[in-house]
Amino acid sequence: MANLVNLVSVTTDPTIKDELLNKLWTNVHAARKEEGCFQFEVSVKNDNPNTFVFYEVYKDEAALIWHREQSYFIEYINYVEAMGDKVTRNHTQYTVIDK
Repeated sequence: MANLVNLVSVTTDPTIKDELLNKLWTNVHAARKEEGCFQFEVSVKNDNPNTFVFYEVYKDEAALIWHREQSYFIEYINYVEAMGDKVTRNHTQYTVIDK
């Protein structure tokens, strides 16, 4: 089965950036220890320090679902949702192909 890439973009209001990053890093560091998570990188946009891209590679859809059931992800996503208009989050999934 092919690996799954989850590409997430997040833009945050600068007034909550530090708190958002604290929640994010807890999620990232824990996810990197998951058996089904092969890679989880966080990048900041060069011309906007309040915009981030997450590049996540999971073994498969089941591994991503398992990640989303973990308390650290739930805490992060609940925080994002509670912030309403102060955080914009979009994600797209891709399947790794190799010839």
